[in-house]
This record gives sequence, C-alpha cells and structure tokens, in this order.
Amino acid sequence: MDISDRLRLTLRQGNDPIDAFAYEARQEAASALGRIGRQLEEALAALKRHDETPNSNRDREDLLQDAADRVQALIIQREAFGLYASRDIQNFYGVPREVMLRIGIVRLKR
Repeated sequence: MDISDRLRLTLRQGNDPIDAFAYEARQEAASALGRIGRQLEEALAALKRHDETPNSNRDREDLLQDAADRVQALIIQREAFGLYASRDIQNFYGVPREVMLRIGIVRLKR
C-alpha cells in the first residue's frame, strides 16, 4: 500500500490525513536510520578486515575516512529527529576513537 492508498483509506475512515502523513514520515525516518546504520556497520567491518589482513591492498586512510563520514551522516540524521546522544552511536556500533576523531574532516579526492 503506497502513501496515496493510505491517504484515501484514512480519509474514507474519517481519520485525520495529517496522522497518515506523520505515520509515513516516521516509517521513512526509521528506514533511513536503518540504512545509514547498516552502511556504518559495513564501513567498520571493512576497516576491521583491513587491519586483520596483512599486506592489504586498500588504503587505510580511505577506510578510516569512509567510516568517519558514515558516523557523521548517522549523527546528523539522528539529530534531525531530536536524538542528540552521539556517544550512543560510538558505544552501540563500537566505533574506534580514531574514527571519531576524523568526523567533519574533508579529504580531497585523489
């Protein structure tokens, strides 16, 4: 059921259409947070694999920066929804301190 179907159903039932939109917005917010969280997990896993693999062919600096960018995206997204405790992210995902220190740093693409 897409949003227009839900809106029609809501209107037919005599419910407030704003509630339908608010519900959709909450669903999309949860989905977006989940996607960003999975991307962060993938970036941290790639960094961990790199550190556990001798003579890895990827640049560790790129992996660190990618993980930091993902943490920053998750922090910004959470703050947009009123969730301000970024330390929760660090603890929940096990983000290394060196990744946290890179948040906000912009590297030029080579």
